[in-house]
Amino acid sequence: MFRQMIARVIMMLLIVVLVVPTSWAMAAESEPTHVLIVYDSLAKGTSKEGNVEALQRLLASDGVRVTLCSLETYQKGTLQQYEKVVGVFNTSDLKISSTDYLSDFAKYDGDYMHIGAMLPAKVQSSLGIRLQMSEGETIRLLMGQFIQESIQVQQLPRIIATTGHTYGNVTSTSMNHATPYGVRNDRYAYIPYFEKGNLSELALSYVLKDWFAIKGDRHQYIVFKDVYPFSDLKLLEHMADRLYDAGIPFMVSVNPVLSNTDYPAMKRYLETLKYVQSRNGSILVNAPFVASPFSHLNRDLGAQMETFIDVLADHGLAPLGIGAEMYWTYDQHYIAKGMKFFDSVVEYPNEKIMYKEQTNTSQPFESSLYSLQPDFLKQYLYKKSKVIDPLPMDTALVFKFFADEKELDRAVQQLADSWVTFADYKYEQHNVATQKNKISSDGGFLHINGQVVALNDAKKSVDSNYTYKQVEKKSFEKWFHVQDRIFIVIILFTIVAFGVLFISGYRLYKRKYFK
Repeated sequence: MFRQMIARVIMMLLIVVLVVPTSWAMAAESEPTHVLIVYDSLAKGTSKEGNVEALQRLLASDGVRVTLCSLETYQKGTLQQYEKVVGVFNTSDLKISSTDYLSDFAKYDGDYMHIGAMLPAKVQSSLGIRLQMSEGETIRLLMGQFIQESIQVQQLPRIIATTGHTYGNVTSTSMNHATPYGVRNDRYAYIPYFEKGNLSELALSYVLKDWFAIKGDRHQYIVFKDVYPFSDLKLLEHMADRLYDAGIPFMVSVNPVLSNTDYPAMKRYLETLKYVQSRNGSILVNAPFVASPFSHLNRDLGAQMETFIDVLADHGLAPLGIGAEMYWTYDQHYIAKGMKFFDSVVEYPNEKIMYKEQTNTSQPFESSLYSLQPDFLKQYLYKKSKVIDPLPMDTALVFKFFADEKELDRAVQQLADSWVTFADYKYEQHNVATQKNKISSDGGFLHINGQVVALNDAKKSVDSNYTYKQVEKKSFEKWFHVQDRIFIVIILFTIVAFGVLFISGYRLYKRKYFK
């Protein structure tokens, strides 16, 4: 008996020792990395304007949570709360005035990436860097398979020597040899030049991937956005057929319908989307258009988004994620109401920021695609005769839905002729959940509430002769119709009688006048 008790105690201890640390490890793995961005300025009115926003989107594609902090608002002890910090310094003529930041940085022992001017001495020493400042340069940037000629740079710290691992190269007419675009070792990384909208935006992603030690394959996708119930649905079907025949998987980001979901236009929209889904197309829900942060104050965004997802699911459609401008992930209202149903997102660049409850910390997603314009890769491709390798992050080439068939055919032919290999979104794991429906994808299969979705391409015909407002039964309806006819007869008789009297009076007056 005593031996059995000892054996049970030993067994329980083994369970605690083996199982609990494993669960802790799993919990630690599931928690996304939290990164702090510290910046000296947003460089408004200069060529560097927007580079902080571009960095935010790049970090989101790596699945990390981001907190934004300017040096002006920095509070003592902030750095020590983060494992990784990125410093963006857009000005070289201003010294750092925050003594709290300087004091904290001197003691900071986490991973740090520096972008731009004012490279800290301990980072420079750790990377074994020697710098040479150049002014008013026209440079050529080469990174992997991509190249951009003739980039105008006002100030550029050149890395002329380093002991770290280097990335890409930069050349110019004033230098006899190429210098690295960026450099990294185990803890530190340095990028002298970064701007939004040119090849440096893509080049930075190569350094970020290694700095985060990201493993696994990355994929490229195609997304078509701005699809509405009143879009050219025949053209949408034609596009699905063309891409299916070319063997190109794609996604359609559909604009949600928040009311009148029983109208025929909506029914035809759903039937067309079902056909698109059957032609190897994946469905995303686009974020609703925000005209003003103060409009629709009484609108329950969460309930309306949930209703639309349920309408799709009830019709056999499996939406797998949401497409939204980046600022949505930095707004507590949009996160809690509009995005809470999804674990996957395609982040578009900000076009018109309409915050409702702005926060400086982003919402990370299990899957986050970095969106690019279709011509971005093509214009910078260095070797056009070879297959384009996957980029360092999951990427979506985003097209606006086409205006006509000629534009569609031209774009599809370019995609078919390209060397880019596009992935099928539903082969990755995505989850969408409402109170009523659980939607998921994995390995190429779609599931709604545990049932595999049958990809049937048959479409139901929807009657266009539809009364948009139901006619109610009315009391005395027949009597009112009879009454209307009587009034019409009386009015016509009165008009005829008035006409006869008018003519008779005119003739009598005329005779009297001649006499």
